[in-house]
Amino acid sequence: MQKLSSTRIIFFVIVGAALVVVCLALAANFIIKPLQATPTPAAVMVTGQNPATPAVELKSPAPVFAPGVDTKDGLPTYVCGADSFGSYFILQQMQMSGKDVAHGFHLGIVPFLLDNNPAYDVTEEQRTALLDNGKWDCLLTTLDSVALTSPGIITAIIDESAGADQLWARNIKTINDLKSKRIAFSRGSVGEYFVYYTLSIARLNPRIDVTLVPQDTVAEAVKAFNDGKADAVSGWEPDIYDAKKGGGVALLSSSQMRIILDVIVTSRQSISKKADLVQKFTDAWFDTLKAQEENLDSAAAQIAKWGHNDWSAISVANASADLKGALQSLAQADLGANAFVMRDTGPLVNRLNIARRVWAASGAQVPADNVADLVNPGFVTRSASQASLQANGKPVNDTFSLSSKLDLSGVNTNDAATLAVLPCRRFSFVPESTALTIESRRILDDCVVPTLQQSVGLFLRVKGSAAWPGPKGTYTKDDILKIAQGRAQSVVDYLVSQGIDRSRFIVESTLPPQSHWETDNADLQAEDRYVEMTLLTVGR
Repeated sequence: MQKLSSTRIIFFVIVGAALVVVCLALAANFIIKPLQATPTPAAVMVTGQNPATPAVELKSPAPVFAPGVDTKDGLPTYVCGADSFGSYFILQQMQMSGKDVAHGFHLGIVPFLLDNNPAYDVTEEQRTALLDNGKWDCLLTTLDSVALTSPGIITAIIDESAGADQLWARNIKTINDLKSKRIAFSRGSVGEYFVYYTLSIARLNPRIDVTLVPQDTVAEAVKAFNDGKADAVSGWEPDIYDAKKGGGVALLSSSQMRIILDVIVTSRQSISKKADLVQKFTDAWFDTLKAQEENLDSAAAQIAKWGHNDWSAISVANASADLKGALQSLAQADLGANAFVMRDTGPLVNRLNIARRVWAASGAQVPADNVADLVNPGFVTRSASQASLQANGKPVNDTFSLSSKLDLSGVNTNDAATLAVLPCRRFSFVPESTALTIESRRILDDCVVPTLQQSVGLFLRVKGSAAWPGPKGTYTKDDILKIAQGRAQSVVDYLVSQGIDRSRFIVESTLPPQSHWETDNADLQAEDRYVEMTLLTVGR
């Protein structure tokens, strides 16, 4: 074999280098292109207030407008998404009565799960995304959902659940007894939040102390309970009543714990770009609610005439009775109640903070924004300044508690049943006194105040206990009972100072076990210094 000339060697080296460059370029082209691919329009990453929001489809179902409406007549449109729910039917009534047009716009409704049409099967994530991105102007949902996702701004209160949401259980008498039990609920629903809040009362951790049995619907959650796959089930009317077939009885309902608020959530884009239209909608909402309060029969007939009667459960033949039944367990917030709440949004913001803490305790990722920024009272305030929107009637259920003080003084507590023994019972007092220390007040603020502020049918038994130190003869029984009573009363006085009605307390005192009387044992003395608090319910 002949040796290659130096010229040929150089030629092959140049060709080889060129091939290497070409191959590297082709490889880079194949690698980089996928990284630069444009996402499909149907799956856009939502980048709103909640950084954990997943990619969801942002195509909204077609809004339903009033029959025969011409949306090209020059009036702007206003689109709201809503479930089939008694207090939400103000939207349907608004369309059929023409209140939207009277206030200068056309209302479009996106009714979720309308007639089992797959096009209206809008997931919770999709609802949040459509509002967050300004595709909808408003969404009717619950306050706890707003706390979890921050999809928009609360501009009005719709109602307070007053019995519609319930927790049923089998062979469970108190909330404390839920420990180590299996609890079923509809995942992602207000029923899930109801479970987490109930557990928080007894300081039970939903990730450790119980077994969660999430289902796709309330009906499936109740079925899991009836099939013996759960010991308790959370849901709402009417499906929850089927839990009776599985031996269930009501443990707790929103008639006692007013923790579920329905609210109007408005998109940030609508508020910033068309605030005048948001105001027109707010005015139309309260104008329509006023008409319902003053003439329920007429309102019911309009809702029935809207159609889709199987979906709404408001029939043409029995419209008034159907609507009244749908509203019975909902304490609607009229314009007066809204104005009261929005004059001082502190209690509403406090509820948002509580809801966010409850969600976080369950392991959910919550936004880091300021919850105070999730409430805009201005629209309600401007509506309340208009005399023409003030109603002369009352809602079907007029027990909205955020704006009123219910009279519980006549309630007989002799038949009260224990709902939960609160986990906080050790409080420090100023030496030689019954005055609470700052740390003890902080514990009460965290452990007791939120529960009492958000309940209307619950009472609190406050039982004080004091140590009986020796030597023998130093103190009498009356001395010890007086100290114990004084400490219990100090707890009550502080809770009353936080706005809790004094008539909701039962104050008691107790002596330590006889074996601890006149003892010099410091450990035993410490064991006997406590104030035990028990939540009581009168009828379930």
